[in-house]
Amino acid sequence: MLRIGICEDIPEELERQKQMMHEVMASLSKNAKIFCFLSGEDLLCEIDITGNMDIIFLDVEMMGINGIETARLIRKKDTRAVIVFVTCYDQYFQKMLEVQSYTVIKKPLQQTVLQELMACIINTRFNSYDCYSFSYCKKHYRIPLLKIRYFQSDKRVIHISTASENLMTNEHVFYGKMEEVQEVVNRADIKFLRLGKSFLVNPLFILEYSANRVTLDNGLILEISRQYKEDVKKYYLLSLKGKIWG
Repeated sequence: MLRIGICEDIPEELERQKQMMHEVMASLSKNAKIFCFLSGEDLLCEIDITGNMDIIFLDVEMMGINGIETARLIRKKDTRAVIVFVTCYDQYFQKMLEVQSYTVIKKPLQQTVLQELMACIINTRFNSYDCYSFSYCKKHYRIPLLKIRYFQSDKRVIHISTASENLMTNEHVFYGKMEEVQEVVNRADIKFLRLGKSFLVNPLFILEYSANRVTLDNGLILEISRQYKEDVKKYYLLSLKGKIWG
């Protein structure tokens, strides 16, 4: 069941968005638990108590900590949640991108826009059954690509770093070549970025990006080799297109 959080400091608007979300999820035949919050503080408290949200809709200008600061605090613990800003303030656009928001919806939120957006989010983020399969020590493994943080090659050994629901890191190993791993991964719907000879990274786990390096959610800093800088740059430029809905 998806956990969806809606954070809006105007009670009437919060109730309106909640009702629209219920109707949209019903039309998509998806089960979801919808949480409503009047402040960023309430949202952060709920996450600390019951766990991460899958999808979060955030108003930008709120009493107390605003939506952007709320998103920054969420990103310190969770890089995978889909964050959608709902606002009429275009001047915050750059700051909204800095916290890896999925998109921005202009107020007032319309149900047709919400319907299209939720269908897109679910199809691209939560309907993927792509797995990476490998064998090691006479055992066969299948790991969902959405849970893989990165592949790392060390000569003929491939290390897979994965993140569980509580963000604990697990590691698997098998024998193989990075080129073969990349060929298999490229057939899936999820895009992985090659940063160098040794690393193939899931961008969902990238916390910070610059021209020369990336920082992952677990604090690991990886350099981008010259050979792959242009590909990584193109990915991020493309990911910024279509950021505003409605």
